Amino acid sequence: MRADGVPVKALTQELIDDIVKAYGHAAGLAKRAGFEMVMIHGGHGWLINQFLSPLFNHRSDSYGGSLENRVRFAVEVLQSVRAAVGPFFPIEFRMSGAEFTEGGYGLEESIQIAQAIEAYADIIHVSAGTYQKTFGITHPSMFEAHGRNVYLAAEIKKHVSKPVATIGGLTDPAMMEDIIASGKADIVYMARQLLADPETPQKIMEGRDADIVHCLRCFTCMAERASTATRRCTVNPLIGRELDGTEIQPAPVKKKVLVAGAGPGGLYAAYTAARRGHQVVLCEKESEVGGILKSEQAIPFKREMYELGKTYERLVRQAGVEIRLNTEVTPAYAAKENPQALIIAAGSRPLVPPIKGLDGDNVIIVNQYYKEKAKVGNHVIVFGGGLAGCECAIHLGQEGKEVELIEMRPTLAPDANIRHRPLLLAQIEKYVHVHTSYKGLAVTPEGVLCEDPQGQRVLVPGDTVICALGQRSRTDVVEALQDSAPFVRVIGDAAKVSTITNAVYWGYWAALDI
Repeated sequence: MRADGVPVKALTQELIDDIVKAYGHAAGLAKRAGFEMVMIHGGHGWLINQFLSPLFNHRSDSYGGSLENRVRFAVEVLQSVRAAVGPFFPIEFRMSGAEFTEGGYGLEESIQIAQAIEAYADIIHVSAGTYQKTFGITHPSMFEAHGRNVYLAAEIKKHVSKPVATIGGLTDPAMMEDIIASGKADIVYMARQLLADPETPQKIMEGRDADIVHCLRCFTCMAERASTATRRCTVNPLIGRELDGTEIQPAPVKKKVLVAGAGPGGLYAAYTAARRGHQVVLCEKESEVGGILKSEQAIPFKREMYELGKTYERLVRQAGVEIRLNTEVTPAYAAKENPQALIIAAGSRPLVPPIKGLDGDNVIIVNQYYKEKAKVGNHVIVFGGGLAGCECAIHLGQEGKEVELIEMRPTLAPDANIRHRPLLLAQIEKYVHVHTSYKGLAVTPEGVLCEDPQGQRVLVPGDTVICALGQRSRTDVVEALQDSAPFVRVIGDAAKVSTITNAVYWGYWAALDI
């Protein structure tokens, strides 16, 4: 019986023999089809790993118990594949270097597994974890260090003679170069990074590291897959739509395009329009591009989101866009510029309801935290338990502060995607005192006066209050500008408070429509 109550039965010897034979048959077909190598997946809680792992393998026959028995199925699969593809066809074996869960195997036993299979494989590909227990380690989340699993490959490499590969949150060319140069691994792999920027290897080869669009480790790709069986990437709108014919094509008529707002949506709209050959002017009322992304610079695990704005700015300038900072697009300004197309990407403003004391000196708006970080005391109340509030609370807890989180709803972060949210809540449990179903009534110098679920008035104590009660679209800007050009599109938070993903995608599609 599985932990979730689903009944499970052990494979019979006949079924094992059939599966082993099927691996060889499939590998043979791959070779005949023109593939030049195969990878056998023996990690992450899939079938081969279920034999290897004492967490899953409770058999009492020749496939269970001792490590020699548990590795038998993997060896038989590799032997079957080798027989089918011949001696000069590379076989890679992927394994978890450790499972990081009670009852699973650790690094010491994974070294023995690698030694047991190396005679039958040409590359030992070391990943980590198991889908069933440690999703955020198998695919390192933003809460994990980049390259957090590299040490597993480095240790296994000391005990085997075959080339060893490593993977796990690798996006930085300098880090990958160091892994190879220092001998931690022979091969480095990327996965999500190649969704974010498929040209990453080429850019590295050309010395264009600054042009790489980095993976945010936000799990939009995997959450979308789980929700809709499609694939999306926050920073790359072409992913999952490669065969739709929506790649950049020159515009038949070149036009003057004015973009109001240089957040992620405005930047990507300007970049796309410029690549189509339009004359693009991008205006930003503040002194720096990035919009709401600027607020992420003070939270280390979200640093890539801040840097995304910088990368997009670089790509925008290279595409020939004229960027005008400290320039607000008003109806008069739009009339003076006389564009043929206007993209309104004015974003949103913080929602600050008329709660007594919310304008006090002890209150910081979450978007302004990066500017006012020095004002934050040691006992902090985060007022609002959406995604932004939760992530700010986690960061403050990681800094060693005592953190209270107040949320009127019974659940936290309903706006987080289904892959990120469980990992987020696990971090909340480690670092934050949570008060759900608490309605904020007033902010005082001593904390936030609330109504608890029983209707009683209680004071949640704290010396600093972070207001994270949401965002509101800048509808006043939209209404003022909506008739300022023959072609007008409203994108991102200006249209509907949503995600970076939607801002980027709407910007992309708006530019394709011009």
